[in-house]
Amino acid sequence: MEKLKIPARNDTPYIFFDEETGIFDVSGKSLPEDALKFYKPIMLWIEEYMRSPRDLTILNLKFIYINTASSKMVIEIINLFVKNKPPKKELRINWYYKREDEEQREEGEDYSEMVNYPFNFIDYVRF
Repeated sequence: MEKLKIPARNDTPYIFFDEETGIFDVSGKSLPEDALKFYKPIMLWIEEYMRSPRDLTILNLKFIYINTASSKMVIEIINLFVKNKPPKKELRINWYYKREDEEQREEGEDYSEMVNYPFNFIDYVRF
């Protein structure tokens, strides 16, 4: 598998997925005109990866802003990791939020509840 690297734009997040390390980073703003069109290739990549994941997979989510359409896609992406995780493999989901932004943390808590999987919540001062 090739690494998946998508540079950030004004309306889409930075994506870097590396199957060799099992580390997947998504960061920035997500408000693309067509969320499905943007996220579909990412979802296909994850489906392929989850057929034979590393012993430890880490999903780092560092959003500044997510619109409603993107939010639905992000939940689907998280579900791809959660529902396809083999029993003897570990999945760690890290939700980063600005220290002063409780709404951003609560959004991560909502996602965690929706997918029924525990997240690690990590606050930061600067993005």
